Amino acid sequence: IAVGGGLRKVARGAVGPISNSRLGASSGYGTLSRSNNKLSGSNLSISGRPSSVTIRAPVNGAGVRRPVTNITNRINNTRAPPVAAPASATKKPQGTVAAAPPLEKGRGKRPAWDLKGRMQDMEAVVQKLTLERQENLDKLDVFGNQLSDLHQEKHQLGTHLNEMQSVEQAKLEELSEANKQIRQRDESISKLKLSLQEKKCSIEQKDRAISDLSMEIQLKLNEMIHIKTSLSGMSSAKTIIEAQLSAALSQITGKDQHITDINKELTDALTSIVDLKAKITTGEDLRKKLHNKVLELKGNIRVFCRVRPLLADEIVKNGDSDSILHLNVLSENSIELLKGTANCDTSSMSGLKSRGNGAVEFTYDRVFGPKHTQADVFEEVSQLVQSALDGYNVCVFAYGQTGSGKTYTMEGVPDSLQDAGIIPRTVTHIFTEIERLKEHGWEYQIETSFLEIYNETIRDLLTSPVEAKNVAYDIKMTTDTRAPHTYVTNLKIVSVEKPAEIYSLLAMAQQHRAVAATNVNQHSSRSHSVFRMMLNGTNTKTSETCHGSLSLVDLAGSERLKESGSTGARLTETQNINRSLSNLGNVIMAIGQKQSHIPYRNSKLTHLLQPSLGGSSKTLMLVAVSPLDSCINETVNSLRFAAKVNSCHIGVAAKQLKKN
Repeated sequence: IAVGGGLRKVARGAVGPISNSRLGASSGYGTLSRSNNKLSGSNLSISGRPSSVTIRAPVNGAGVRRPVTNITNRINNTRAPPVAAPASATKKPQGTVAAAPPLEKGRGKRPAWDLKGRMQDMEAVVQKLTLERQENLDKLDVFGNQLSDLHQEKHQLGTHLNEMQSVEQAKLEELSEANKQIRQRDESISKLKLSLQEKKCSIEQKDRAISDLSMEIQLKLNEMIHIKTSLSGMSSAKTIIEAQLSAALSQITGKDQHITDINKELTDALTSIVDLKAKITTGEDLRKKLHNKVLELKGNIRVFCRVRPLLADEIVKNGDSDSILHLNVLSENSIELLKGTANCDTSSMSGLKSRGNGAVEFTYDRVFGPKHTQADVFEEVSQLVQSALDGYNVCVFAYGQTGSGKTYTMEGVPDSLQDAGIIPRTVTHIFTEIERLKEHGWEYQIETSFLEIYNETIRDLLTSPVEAKNVAYDIKMTTDTRAPHTYVTNLKIVSVEKPAEIYSLLAMAQQHRAVAATNVNQHSSRSHSVFRMMLNGTNTKTSETCHGSLSLVDLAGSERLKESGSTGARLTETQNINRSLSNLGNVIMAIGQKQSHIPYRNSKLTHLLQPSLGGSSKTLMLVAVSPLDSCINETVNSLRFAAKVNSCHIGVAAKQLKKN
């Protein structure tokens, strides 16, 4: 308890009763502490029982006590009730000032000179505080005793709880053990019941068996009686039975001989099967040779022509008619072009021999009209695809003006079986043939790549433009003289095992290819795309290997600068496209004329296709022709170029075959 101008604060510890030694008082003279009913401090001391308190002021250096003005002022501020001064205090000692009587309630402060009165007021306050303090200490002692009793009772309850928990745990363990023993006894009882049931069933079975045996014994006894009765008659039949047995033995001997003959026939059949398999292998080799011979007779560079049908909007512009007046398919190998159209440029027709009706006839290896389907076209192309599996380099490329149907012929319509192009049909055909050739011991590994040549720059269509950024693609030639072929550095090569993987790659390449709109075609391909498959076969029976390649090329559309209306970037694209197509024609002409120098390196396209254009390959050029009268000048140029290529002979293709 602190005293400073009245009752200021009561402090109590967090745990346990407040002891007497924790009581203190503070004033302007320092901090007071209580011990044995005495308050003392560095500047002031208060002592006495609760009924009487003495306050002594400090002594200064001259031996005179300092006034306790601060303490008295604080005591007066408390407005404590007046205390009657003792009788001795009313007598004024000599040489001192008489103390004024205690202040009554409602009166002002005592004067400063009335020290004794102030001391009396303070003694009254201290006495009151001491009484209150003693009462609080008594209460605290009672509370402390109660708290101690509660702690002791808590401890006893905790001990009792632990004992009860231990007893409960022991009971639970005993109960668990009892349950376990009960379960074991139940299991034993179940087993005993099961065993008893089995024994009961066994006894019943034995009883039934005994009953059956009794009946059987009775039957046997009856049979024996019957046998004894008929035994006399059986002796006469014995001779007959012996004769029949002898005949049966003779038949068995004949059967054994028949089985021997059948085994011999089976051995001969197995030998014949082995010979037939050898003949099949030989026949497969002969088929490949004859197939290659047929293609050689047809020409190692072949030219097909296809006229696409009119589209829906073109039919409307043509007066709701799908007829094509300026083009006429004469047969499977020829097509004629009529000169008398308003859009025909006479200069483009110069040098062409016309028929009597003013039409010009062109002859190719195969001509497909507007009514022919994608399946009809691939039926002819499939022969070359088969050559790639047989170990030859094969190249198929579509040539023609933009909008003539080259991309449709090569790729077709996605997810459509009827309109699938040459590339997806080739994939299906190759995997079907690979499954068939497995019967003859052939196993194939297929590697694919897909690129485009845009403005004489190679782009990898199987790599995103972000990944291909700052990657250099250069065309190189392998050093293997037996199977020379070109390859592109840093080009992504993907090994495939099923058609679905290739279809996924084709869809990816289609998204990356450069396409733009011109006056001639809203979706014109602005680059040459080259899809290549490397077919490496091994025969596990004969150790024979073959290495073929198949390049399927969709060339960018040729178009005249004046008609295309190209400017800026489109103009640059058109110039590069026409230049590379012109170089392709120059290469084919040089090959056909047996020139000493073939300008393969004049363009990236001819450099890349060098092994597929030379004498060791089979090449098919499919020229696509637009049915529109407005495109007749480009149609004439395409047909004229295709006719020149058809007149070329590039030599005999070499098979890339090796026997170990």
